[in-house]
Amino acid sequence: MSHWQRYHTRWSLIQPPLRPDPDVINAVKTYAGQGQTLLLGVTPELADPFDHLDAVDRNPAMIKNVWPGDTMRKRAIEGNWLEIELPPCAYAAVIGDGSLNNLAWRSEIARMLERAMQWLRPGGRFACRLFERPAAGFSRRQLQRGASETAGINFHAFKWQVAMHLAQERGANVPVASILQSFNELFPDRDELSRTTGWPRQVIDTIDVYQGSHISYSFPDRREFIEALPQDAIDVTFTPCGSYDLAACCPILTFQKPD
Repeated sequence: MSHWQRYHTRWSLIQPPLRPDPDVINAVKTYAGQGQTLLLGVTPELADPFDHLDAVDRNPAMIKNVWPGDTMRKRAIEGNWLEIELPPCAYAAVIGDGSLNNLAWRSEIARMLERAMQWLRPGGRFACRLFERPAAGFSRRQLQRGASETAGINFHAFKWQVAMHLAQERGANVPVASILQSFNELFPDRDELSRTTGWPRQVIDTIDVYQGSHISYSFPDRREFIEALPQDAIDVTFTPCGSYDLAACCPILTFQKPD
């Protein structure tokens, strides 16, 4: 089972970095402009700012429960980004929020970026926020220390630190079930964790959505993301954006298709 089938039930409890904040939304909007836009996923915060938009998501539950709804100029399409047939050169921009992290490094990410280049019009832009593993990584000791006092970051940012720790230890691709397993091994007493850190127990328990899921995320570092870029991409940037928790690990990747 994929945890995405039930992820929408926890959507209201999710905070940045797992959802984009206003700075990220404004930055993606600025990079993309207002031509026909393709959104990878159904992130509602990125659907609202665009007048002409197609959104592709393979999970019907996310489309049904998270997508704000089709209009004359906006629609959600159920489909796999790596398999769906879309017309070439049809979009002025391809955008996403953490979308590439839903794919395996390196093969799937590289294939997805090549497909984005095919869908972009000449001169079109790609803009997607990344969850990028820092070069130094997060150690087990850092995680334990961070959870031993009143937390300086929200739980979702901490959960991503756990995931990036696993990626540093085992490779960029991380089964989400292993995030849950490692978290439970590190912090077996959730009530005590809640009392110590101030994280609400209800929010901590959102991590249980990963139970039994066969899905993996990837957390490449900067070098690994660069390795997956299309060779003909120009004007490549990794731009810091926002001041939310873990924002330093969440740059916006942009590049342009040559004219």
